[in-house]
Amino acid sequence: MATSRSWSAYPVTYRARELELLAGWVSAGESSSVVGLSGCGRSNLLGFLCHRPEVFQTYLLAQVSDVVLIPVDLNNLPNNDLSTLYRIILRSFYRVCDRFEPDLQQKTTALYLETRAEQDPFLAQSALQELLLLFQSHRIQVVLVFNRFDRFCEMATLQMINTLRGLRDDFKDTLCYIAGMTQEVAYLPDPTNLGDMYELLDNYVCWLGAMEDADSRNLIARATPTATPPPTDADIATMIALTGGYPALLRAVCHWWLTTKNKPNHAQWADLLLAERSIQHRLAKMWAGLTQEEQFIVSELQKLQQIDVGNCLEDFSQQHHYLLARLAEKGVCYQAEQGWRVAGDLLANYVTTIKGRGRGKMWLDEDTGEIYQGETPLENLAALERSVLSFLIKHPRQRHTKTDLIISTWPDELRQQGVTDNSLYQVILTLRKAIEPDPGEPSYLVTWRGKPEGGYQFFPEGRPR
Repeated sequence: MATSRSWSAYPVTYRARELELLAGWVSAGESSSVVGLSGCGRSNLLGFLCHRPEVFQTYLLAQVSDVVLIPVDLNNLPNNDLSTLYRIILRSFYRVCDRFEPDLQQKTTALYLETRAEQDPFLAQSALQELLLLFQSHRIQVVLVFNRFDRFCEMATLQMINTLRGLRDDFKDTLCYIAGMTQEVAYLPDPTNLGDMYELLDNYVCWLGAMEDADSRNLIARATPTATPPPTDADIATMIALTGGYPALLRAVCHWWLTTKNKPNHAQWADLLLAERSIQHRLAKMWAGLTQEEQFIVSELQKLQQIDVGNCLEDFSQQHHYLLARLAEKGVCYQAEQGWRVAGDLLANYVTTIKGRGRGKMWLDEDTGEIYQGETPLENLAALERSVLSFLIKHPRQRHTKTDLIISTWPDELRQQGVTDNSLYQVILTLRKAIEPDPGEPSYLVTWRGKPEGGYQFFPEGRPR
């Protein structure tokens, strides 16, 4: 499969840090995930991996002689069954088989054509295993690259997910996965549905955020190829400063620059861009992808950055260093000589316009029994409400059925009288009014539906949306 002109336009140094990280894991035969907020450029990175294999090869360790990267689209399955899954993977091999040696090309083509209409999952599975055995005999490492793997997990059956883990176990020395996701696996609707796949994707996570300066400049050049005259050095510097090098924002700013005939002074750009719907949309999606705890940290950082109180900012940075480092990986902030800063003037200014700017992590002071949300104690909770919330804080992220919650939190005398689902719901409703920024779209206390009964799941940091 020839490299398209669009991928050829990317420099060999594109996303060098991330490529080096992924190559190290592939060299060790480890599966991994690439995780980033909306607009981080995840699809571009995975596409670059698959369409510029000669670049990725330069990052691999010396002992890894040959690797093939197979892009697998699991988001448009015509049927949600095992046979379709196996045949989609076989088709993915077939589409890039011109990169293989002649005997591998012929065998890949033959196996795909023989099974592309086959409904029996055993036959399609056998063909896929035969193909992997052939790669194994050639000592070629296979990397299946799944983009938007979190979407696939939402609709896939447990059997389909388990078979991916089974393939990995059967061909541990030959096969590994790279899965692109908008959020880490802990925030899937039902992480337990991943089974043993969970640990494969949770141990090695490549966070994707803002681009390095060289990549930002290359994006600007690719986004403004016909501009006459092209952007000046001052224009480019302003674009990067406003966006922090975040891909989706930078593309939107380039489009605005191209379509704006009478360019205003650079000092006016931030206010004009924040009024653009495309910019507002991208900023809102970035913000929604953060947990409530992360939103709280960014909000507080923006306030301290605005008043520039050195000692306060230093104390804040030390107290929240781990979260700030994670937010830097996501492209939301960065560490400068003068301390931590929100990444890009557009995001920093956007944060000031948000109402209810994140409420922080829920936690229980074991010594006093006091419940806090961020730095604020939760007062005026009834005894039963406090009992339910304390239990949920001690058992986070688990799916609790309604019955389990009642048994674990209701006093014996009340349980003996009988507790209805509505009684539990009223307690949940009151708690949501107390802790949720938007009780109608809960982030901390989430409903899950199942058979024979559903229940509730609690995220102390406030799950991203």
